[in-house]
Amino acid sequence: MLLICFCTGTSGQQKITLRMEQKPVAEILKEIEMQTDYRFSYNPELLKNIPPLSLQIQDENIEKVLEIIFAKTDIQFIMRAKHVILKRKPKEITISGFIYDRESHESLISANMIDLVTGQGTVSNNFGFYSISLPPGNTTLRPSYVGYTAEAYSFATTQDTVIHFFLQPSSLLNEVVVEGEVKNPVQHVDAGKISFNAATLKAIPAFMGESDVIKALQQMPGVAVGTDAMAGLYVRGGNADENLYLVDGNPLYHVHHLLGLFSTFNPEAVKTMDFYKGSFPARYGGRLSSVVDVRMNDGDMKKTSGTASIGLISSRLNLQGPIVKDKTSYSVSLRRTYLDLLTRPAMYFMNRKYKKEDPENYDEVDFGYYFYDFNAKVNHRFSDKSRLYLSLYSGKDKLFFNNESRYGNTYPSVDTSGATEPSEAQTYPTAAHNTETANIDIDWGTRMASLNWAYAVNSKLFANSTLVYSRFQSDVSLYTKNENFYTTTDSQTGTKELVSTYQFYNPVYRSGIEDSGYRLDFDYAYNNNHLIRFGSALLHHNFRPEESRIYRRDDDGSKKRNDTITYADEQINVQEISLYAEDEMHIGQRLRVNVGLHLSGFFVQGKSYLSAQPRLSARYRLSDDISLKASYGRMSQYVHLLQSSYLSSPNDLWVPITKNVKPLSSDQIAAGIFGRHRGFDLSAEAYYKKSLNQVEYKEGASILTGNSKWEDRIAQGIGTSYGLELMTKKSFGNTSGWVGYTLSWTDRQFPNGEINQGKSYPTKYDNRHKINAVILHQFNRKFDLNLSWVYATGNWTTLPEEEYINMQGVKEPYIHQRNNYQMPAYQRLDLSFNYYRHKRNGRMGIWNFSIYNVYAHHNSFLVLPSERYTLAPYGSAGFTEKRYPTYQSYNLFPIIPSFSYTYKF
Repeated sequence: MLLICFCTGTSGQQKITLRMEQKPVAEILKEIEMQTDYRFSYNPELLKNIPPLSLQIQDENIEKVLEIIFAKTDIQFIMRAKHVILKRKPKEITISGFIYDRESHESLISANMIDLVTGQGTVSNNFGFYSISLPPGNTTLRPSYVGYTAEAYSFATTQDTVIHFFLQPSSLLNEVVVEGEVKNPVQHVDAGKISFNAATLKAIPAFMGESDVIKALQQMPGVAVGTDAMAGLYVRGGNADENLYLVDGNPLYHVHHLLGLFSTFNPEAVKTMDFYKGSFPARYGGRLSSVVDVRMNDGDMKKTSGTASIGLISSRLNLQGPIVKDKTSYSVSLRRTYLDLLTRPAMYFMNRKYKKEDPENYDEVDFGYYFYDFNAKVNHRFSDKSRLYLSLYSGKDKLFFNNESRYGNTYPSVDTSGATEPSEAQTYPTAAHNTETANIDIDWGTRMASLNWAYAVNSKLFANSTLVYSRFQSDVSLYTKNENFYTTTDSQTGTKELVSTYQFYNPVYRSGIEDSGYRLDFDYAYNNNHLIRFGSALLHHNFRPEESRIYRRDDDGSKKRNDTITYADEQINVQEISLYAEDEMHIGQRLRVNVGLHLSGFFVQGKSYLSAQPRLSARYRLSDDISLKASYGRMSQYVHLLQSSYLSSPNDLWVPITKNVKPLSSDQIAAGIFGRHRGFDLSAEAYYKKSLNQVEYKEGASILTGNSKWEDRIAQGIGTSYGLELMTKKSFGNTSGWVGYTLSWTDRQFPNGEINQGKSYPTKYDNRHKINAVILHQFNRKFDLNLSWVYATGNWTTLPEEEYINMQGVKEPYIHQRNNYQMPAYQRLDLSFNYYRHKRNGRMGIWNFSIYNVYAHHNSFLVLPSERYTLAPYGSAGFTEKRYPTYQSYNLFPIIPSFSYTYKF
């Protein structure tokens, strides 16, 4: 309700008491005049449609009484000294439209829109649509977006109006770091949200010549560091599979290449990325710890442009432009490594050398690895209200090792002169040639497609419908072949015959997950105080956790073959549904709340799992520069990733919950204080999270122990995480960046005793302390420097604490508890330097020089018992010796310099 009050200094001093039952408003106003010096002016027709009221008011001032009387009406009151004027509220109008890039006509996601007259504001949605309600008359709107010049536009209107805004990109990021009130972290309601757009993505420190969004998120408070080449995000004590990755609304299951050194997100193809940790909004579901929502480039509607990059181990190409100008656009990105091409010459010369040294006995070896990413998107504009988006992705990793060994034998001659009787005839080999072949091929990759139709139904309602398809598949193939060729000679006739024996073994192991479904989302801007989102989704999952085919052939030379083919194929078909609704509301001038409910159902193997997940986030603004925030969220998860190690491996299995495996669930609360002082953003947030049905391998079990089903190898227990996150951020001027600190505790417990005898133990990524710092400095338009430093207490692993030698000399290790050894602390400094060479017509060349692990710190990737022991006398029955092992630490990456060149046109 809009109330316009002009009050004198004594206007609220006279108290009013009313005891009335079903009285017309006109009589109530007369009673107020009798009790006070106030007089009312109004048109009697104004009160005609207001029903009689019952009031019980004791000693209230006149403003409060009038607020109660007219609370559910369209009447406002204006107070001038002792004179109260009643009039009808002016009807609000709605201004809506899209916010675009002026040069490419791409929509801008999460752009700020502020009315400078009333102070009202809103944010554009994932398709650039905004809607703001204002009183009729003069208004001044200012759209703004990081990396773009902010301009204010003044005009007058008395009816609903559609206005599209086109923002001009700025040449320098630090010229235009403009954050409107809604984007200000003190103002918005989401406590654990971090956003990147095309401009801020460029400022992320580069590794191997590329700015990686996943590496940037690992530099944030609340995200565990792990080890070098750690594949995944470990957010607030969660596992790597507890993060929901979305690409244009399509779930992505595998997000890493090359042992986690690169993510699948080609930086040239990414438009925006939103990262939520903790209690995320009700529109997201299916994971416990975080959401990474990525939107890809739509394509330039005006002109063709692109980038081409070449680096030490990978190259990238991005092209975008109009198919039909101002109607249809495309964006295509391709990235590939060429480690396989770089190793091929070395393999060639090595094989040539071995073959030359001994033509009869030599090995031929071929080894290589590569990955590629292909992104494509087509954007078609039917009208100002309606657009269609087709998004495609294909990515693959391939690792291969081929070895062929060739060797020959020449047998001594046999004297057959004494063989006079047929019974004395002999068949003997005179020469032999053997070939042994061993090939290993490992492939894993993802294919995705999504079709989005975005439609502005009216000035307040926006709809988006999405069809999705994705498939992740991993194949491991082993091929061995042993061929033996030899010549036999009959001792009587001298007849020679070529004989061969043949053995062939080809096991193929495959796992994967295939999804198809739809999603329907609505944004309803009821007014400036209520932004309502609601929608539904349906997904069909097809899991193939353990599929294998083993083909074997034996030929003993007698022309009898024995072929064996063994199949194992487990498939699990699942349906998953979800419904959600959320309301982001303003309550008064200081309180802002997002309240929602996510409902989900999972139907597998004849069993139904249903879950109701309430979500609540609140912000209370103490002043323009300080706010308090709190959140609560319940989340459920129906899929698991069974990992063989820290690393992203093709052996990892995506599996669903089943009739025997319960869904994960978690409850998390968080509270913090957020402030802004002289351009610095400051935050402190504490959290507590408890998770049920966490999945771990039982004692002694792993992916490789394949004698039983995966369901029999896991246990489910309780996880607890809590901690404190501090962060300060500077996002303006020539020098920007952030410094963060995390203090956290994370443990697991399996009360049924299947792991660690039912006792609590720290998780693998229980890093007590973590400090991270990122500094970005721009010297001028040609040079900038990025520094990134991280320190974290070490991860935990399980190692034998003692060894006993029994009477037979066999070692028997003793392990007191799981994760009993803490690895050394992790620390790393990365440096990246960019040189920009500006050319005509907006073209540019960029040289990037980067160093990973500048001071070559030995970061433990793996710790194993060494061969050195401390001996202790031991006289227990059955044992002869007790030993205390020492441990050897292994690191993965020393200092790694790299460079790349990027050409923009």
